[in-house]
Formats: sequence, C-alpha cells, structure tokens
Amino acid sequence: MITRNLDSLPKRDAYRILSSLVIPRPIAWITTVDGEGRVNLAPFSSFMGIFGPPMLAVTLGRRRDGSLKDTHRNLRDRGEAVVHLADLPLLTTLHASAAEVAPEISEVARLGLATVASMHVAPPRLAVAPVALECRLNRELELGPGSTLVLLDVVVAHAAERIWSAEHDCADASLWTPISRLASVAGPNYGALGETFRLGASELP
Repeated sequence: MITRNLDSLPKRDAYRILSSLVIPRPIAWITTVDGEGRVNLAPFSSFMGIFGPPMLAVTLGRRRDGSLKDTHRNLRDRGEAVVHLADLPLLTTLHASAAEVAPEISEVARLGLATVASMHVAPPRLAVAPVALECRLNRELELGPGSTLVLLDVVVAHAAERIWSAEHDCADASLWTPISRLASVAGPNYGALGETFRLGASELP
C-alpha cells in the first residue's frame, strides 16, 4: 500500500495524486455570457451533481496571473450558465475549448459551434451537446487561495432523444458515451463510459 500525507505536500503534488485516485470525474462544459454578449465556453472536471435539491457543484480555479477565469467572472456578473455533458465524438472539441485565450475571444465562435437559445437563462446551449442544464448561481464558497466552490441551481434539463429512455422517462447510460476526466499524468487523460452492469435484488448477498 502506497501512502502519501496530502496535507504536507505542495498544492500541485496533492492535486496530482488525489485527481489520479478520484476517477472517473464527469466534465462540466460550461457556457456563460459576458457584459458584451460574448459567449464563453470552458470545461471543468472538479464537478458533481447534487440531486436534492437539483444543483451542481463546480470548483473554479484562477488564471496563472491570479485573475478570475472568464467563466467565474461571467457567473459573478450575470449569475447564469448552461452546463453541458459531452460524449465521445466531442472529445477533441471539448479538449480544444480548454485553451486559455483572451476574454474577448469566444471559444464557441473560435471552434465553430452552433448554439440554441436557452429557455430561462441568457447563455445559449450548444446544439451538439447531448445534455444541457440551464443553471442560476446559488452561492460561492472560497476554499482557499485560488479555489472557489460554486453552487448552481438547475432550472431546466435538456437531453437528446437518442440518450432518453421513454420507458423510464430519464436518460439511459447505455445509450451514450459520456466523457470523463482521469489522471493528469503526462498531460490530460480522458475516459468514456463503456460497458455498464445492472444487478437486481436477487444478486445481493
């Protein structure tokens, strides 16, 4: 058994170890809008769902110079976002959207992504994404230097028909390949949901 005391390690080392162990991590692919109406798009893998009430939790870091990332600044200014879940055919595009560019450059325009107007929030949703969750900012919690936990209320959920189970009235994980983030060893490392398993009560010991 390998043991590391994370509270005594430099931040980067603690991140590398913990992020290699807590896997797979879903990726929030977030659109926001700035004061000029420009659409920002960025992926975040420190992300999880909170299901009662319907909320999302996303940890936002800062730019290398210590300033807020565009997503964080737009959320503070406008209080709205759309969180998407991408599947395997979108991996290259999702990865490209992580590039750090000037605030006046829209990743959506740069990557040639079509958008659809949202129902209740200003940021549009990506037409190509199989899942889009319209959200409003609930609150922020400062976790330490350069790290903020953002809680979002989910007000509308959109899902592509191809991933939907009419029988159960919800998405069926066996019908798509959502992208996840794995360890950051030798660069970004991704995975996709593959084979799924279902066990009933009869299989319990």
